[in-house]
Amino acid sequence: MAAVNTGRFIIRAAVAGDMEAVRAVVTRAGLSSGQPAALEYCRTGPGGRLVVACRHDRVIGVSYAVSFGPTGWIGNVAVDPDARGQGVGTAVSEAAMDWLRQAGVTTMLLTATEMGRPIYERLGFADDGVGYGIWTGDQQLPPTADREAGVGPGRIADALRQDPEATGEDRGSFLGIFTARVRTPARPAGAGYRIALPWGRGPVIASGPDAARALVIDMLRAGVDQSLSFPESNTAATELAAALGFRLTRRCTRMRLGPAVPGFRPERIFNVFSLAVG
Repeated sequence: MAAVNTGRFIIRAAVAGDMEAVRAVVTRAGLSSGQPAALEYCRTGPGGRLVVACRHDRVIGVSYAVSFGPTGWIGNVAVDPDARGQGVGTAVSEAAMDWLRQAGVTTMLLTATEMGRPIYERLGFADDGVGYGIWTGDQQLPPTADREAGVGPGRIADALRQDPEATGEDRGSFLGIFTARVRTPARPAGAGYRIALPWGRGPVIASGPDAARALVIDMLRAGVDQSLSFPESNTAATELAAALGFRLTRRCTRMRLGPAVPGFRPERIFNVFSLAVG
């Protein structure tokens, strides 16, 4: 994307030299997505664009856009606290939207906090009727963990077949590079997969609570910083999270600009890839 000078700051694609400053802005804005590896994947991963707003060569705002064909997501929208109230959040969001339009996206999605929701409403987004709960855990394995259904290495082909059956989106190229990180439950538990992302967490898609429980316990065994984010309409996920000692700490709203996503099945989503990409 070509750099745009708004007269108050410059909007452009992020480059490698920006990443330390990007992480600082995301962290200072209170987002939980400030892991260096995750942000670098936003910058270099397939189908995505990391956008920055700069004033005097200082990064003051960030946004991310990723295209999955007809659908696309906007996420990681962050503004340095010292630059709030100056239109930075709107500008980086509009830049992400412009990039998605150029990529051919017809439905844009995002998750919004109460603070961010008015900005997106002014940009044309509306409540998609889906709320996400963010749950945090104590990283303690349940006493029955040793007797739970096992989980082992899985095939990326199985994950890429199951993912659109839950999300309604084609995330094949985005997920495909994690071939060696797919985990699937033993057959008696049912169908499902999780991806053990290099920076922790990762998507958990399951056909039912038994497969989901096995996959989430497998994530707990990995010993990384644990949290779960999933659609609140997934009552099985809510029951599982509570049973495993997770507690609800925050909520956000899924918003949409464009037609509804056909084939979206929230009851199969037990953890999102991230709140930036669904």
